[in-house]
Amino acid sequence: MKAMKIHRLIYITISFGIAGMVFTGCKKLAGLPLQENQDHIVSTLDPHIDMTAWDFLKSRAVGTSEFKDSILYRMYQGIVYSGIDSAEYSKPGRTFILLHNDAVLRRSGSTTTADSYFGRYKKNGVAATQWEDYPKDSVKNYLLSLIVEGEHTFENTLPDPKFEKTLRPSGTDPLNPESIIAFRVINDRDSRFRINDFPGSAVPTPNLAAPGIQARTAGILSTNGPIHVIDRVLFYQKN
Repeated sequence: MKAMKIHRLIYITISFGIAGMVFTGCKKLAGLPLQENQDHIVSTLDPHIDMTAWDFLKSRAVGTSEFKDSILYRMYQGIVYSGIDSAEYSKPGRTFILLHNDAVLRRSGSTTTADSYFGRYKKNGVAATQWEDYPKDSVKNYLLSLIVEGEHTFENTLPDPKFEKTLRPSGTDPLNPESIIAFRVINDRDSRFRINDFPGSAVPTPNLAAPGIQARTAGILSTNGPIHVIDRVLFYQKN
């Protein structure tokens, strides 16, 4: 009896299979139209934005007809407060790291997190709430550490970290007296762009930020150099 049930199940399965093969040449199956093959056009997004890094920063800070958001507004505030010459963001042959709002101020509940600038660089043990809580020169020097000589993006960066000079004056950061930065690309399916992630970089202790971070959006090509947007505080530190 059990063998008869198995044979019957095999017969039904084969029958449905044959029916499926027969109907593949038809336009419908069980009264429903069959899915037709469609040509899939493969394309790559153009990373060129046809504007300078400064124009891009402003457009994503105060909003424009093209960009409705203000994700770089806090960085823009820092530039204005520090007095840094905005022309630095329009000079050619440079790489620009731009701070998403979260890289400046990020909160978890009522706590300012240590992976944001205001949370890492506290004043008198208390997280800052605005750029004005810091001396202008310290803000300016930090922002200059986010501008790098040369053009560094996916096309010319290897898995091995390469160290480059930033515009920050040498000797102004005790943790990084040479004012350098490290770039590397992780060659996996996500092709991650990493900054200050190198052998010997500091390992974070609990509740502290790591020096090496991954760009939120990398490889934006302005008319005067690549742009990488980050959403965590960036700093350079060895073990």
